[in-house]
Formats: sequence, C-alpha cells, structure tokens
Amino acid sequence: MYTVGNLKDGVAGILSSTNLDNVTNVNGALERTARKLLTKLSIPEATAVQAITLYDGVFDYAAPTNIFGTTLLDFRPQGNSRSPINYPYKIPITTFDRTKKMLGSGVGLTFEYDKGTPILRVSSAAPTKRAVLDTMAEDTGWTAAGSASALTEDDTVFYDSPKSLRFTLTGSSTGTLTKTLTNALSIAKYENNAVALLAFRASAVADLTSATLLIGSDSSNYDSVAVTEGFLGAWKAGEWVLVAFDMSGATSTGTPDWTAIDYVQLQFAHTATIQNVYVGGLWLSLPTPYELIYETAAIFLNDGALSKTITDDDDEIVLNDAAYVIYENLAALEIVMQDGASGKDPKVKDLETVLYGGGSQMGLIPEYESSNPSAEIRTLDSWYD
Repeated sequence: MYTVGNLKDGVAGILSSTNLDNVTNVNGALERTARKLLTKLSIPEATAVQAITLYDGVFDYAAPTNIFGTTLLDFRPQGNSRSPINYPYKIPITTFDRTKKMLGSGVGLTFEYDKGTPILRVSSAAPTKRAVLDTMAEDTGWTAAGSASALTEDDTVFYDSPKSLRFTLTGSSTGTLTKTLTNALSIAKYENNAVALLAFRASAVADLTSATLLIGSDSSNYDSVAVTEGFLGAWKAGEWVLVAFDMSGATSTGTPDWTAIDYVQLQFAHTATIQNVYVGGLWLSLPTPYELIYETAAIFLNDGALSKTITDDDDEIVLNDAAYVIYENLAALEIVMQDGASGKDPKVKDLETVLYGGGSQMGLIPEYESSNPSAEIRTLDSWYD
C-alpha cells in the first residue's frame, strides 16, 4: 500500500522543477485533492461501512460523519437475509416525509443536515412492529407528582395526531408521570433486548438534567434506565426529539414480570422551572441490524483508523494502482496550480492531457470511468409530484 511519503515523492518526480519543501501546506493540498478525486470518480476502495440499527417508529439516525456528501452505495440488512425486492430508494426530503409510513418493501432513504451534522432518514418495514405502552393522547390514568404539575391534553402541539400530554416542571427537583395500564402487556421478547422510545419536547432544555423510565409489573417490580440526552444527542429546545432508553442496560428492582407489564413511570430531573413540557408517545422497539455502504474522502489510514486528514508521511493511502495514479497526477496539478501556474502553463497542459485526454489520447479519468461506472444510489422522484 502506498504512503503519503510515496505520494509526495511521486508528485515531486512529476513536477521535476518544483521543490515540495517550498510549497505552502502540501498536506492540505493533498487532502483537497482527495476530495476532488471523489467528486470526479466513484472509487471502490474509497468506501466505508457503518452499522445502523433500525427501530420501528424511528426515522432519523446518525449518519457517518466522514460520508462524502450524500453518496450512498447500498443500505442492506446484516447477515444473509436480504430478499430480491429489498431495494434501497433515495428520495427527496419532502417525498420521504409524506410517504415514510407507507413503504411496503425495501428501504426509503434521504438526508438532512442539522447545523452541519448529517442525519440519515430511513423508512423500512423490516423492523419488528413496536409494542406501544401508551400513545399519550389522553391524560386518563396518568398521575403527575413530585415537581410535575398541570398535566393536561394538548391538541395543538403533538408528535402524532391528535394530541400529546403537556405539563410543567417546577423548581429544582424531579417530576414524575405514572400510569398503571388498563390491560397488562405480555411482551417477554422485549425484555433486556428492546429500546424504549419516548417522544419528548420542552420549551427549554438547559435546566433538564436527566430522564428515567421505569417499566414493570407493579411499582415494586420494575426495570429502570436513565439517560441524559436524546436518541441523536443533546436535548433540543422547542423541538420534538426521541429519547431512547436501552433496556439491555436496565437496572432491576424486585422481579419484574415481562409477561404482565402494566406499570410505567417517567422521571424528569431538572434544576429550574421548565414550562410547557410535552410527551407524545411511548413504545418499545426491537433492534434490526442494517449496514450502510457509502463513499468517503477518508482515504488516509493511520494505526488502523481511516481519516480525511493526514497525520504524517507514514499514513497509508487506501487506493489501488489505477486510482492512485490518477490521485498522483491530480495532486501534481493541484500543487502546481496552488503555486501560481495558469492554465496556459505547459506543465498544467501536460497534466490535464494525462488526466482528461487530448487528441487521440483518452486520458486517465475517462478511461477509469469507463471501467468503473458509479454505483451511487441516485435520488429518484417524479416531476408529477
């Protein structure tokens, strides 16, 4: 495998009249060239795989931070269980949001960015259907205690139509919402395996410390999990977020019977008064393991970890010969242009001919493209929509 040091030697050889020691920020130019390379070509070696666990009722997942744009190559179930009709479909944001609950087969995918953080939205019928503990559309049966008060139904702010529950947390304390289910649930397969998900919204979150969920067969026999952030990270003020309680890490009190679950309590610890706190649904979902295959500009390997940035000259470059020779010549072109050359410079023209062709010469890039067509999943939609 080639190293960054090999690349610099190769570029110096191509640019025989240029001393790279005199070039400003050589590593930056090489990193920039890697991004340009991925813009021009789909390179099999410049891909990565990330495991993503799907849950019924969850549509937003953390995307890889090193993904190149939104270039998806595949989204497939782990293992050997894929069916012939399990296609991944990449669709526009609005189409996804309107149809996310209607997909019959395959996987619907789209991307959103929140302050630069990529979010992968996924719609799939693959996950096992969730066990709903409460829709939280009615306050019947729920009791607010501790610092929680003014519990009421709200039909204007809700996660799922038609309503949510709204309450206030007062002072610096812990507020609780407790309910004994009308009908006990026999959900033993969810014990120590499922993730409980709560739809949650608060007008302010700076003073919210933690949320704890208790699930059991009565108030003396339950499993509990505490969290300090939402499914995708920090709480967000004025936005619905899902809060994930991983029951595989639950602490048991007494001996909860998961064949007769009928006790639920939510606890919210806070350090100041928080008005207009909402909960909009509570359910249990089982994990369904998938994996995302995507393109990345993280082609530099250091101590077994891929990176988009160069650490030192010993970093390895995960490109095979065909892609590497293009990268080498693109890097030479990038450096000579960075060094002040114009498009009329003979060295620039020579490099562009090598890369793109000229006259009867085909060029490295079009020749590589002809043998390595893009495998990217393209966004599909109909103009009729």
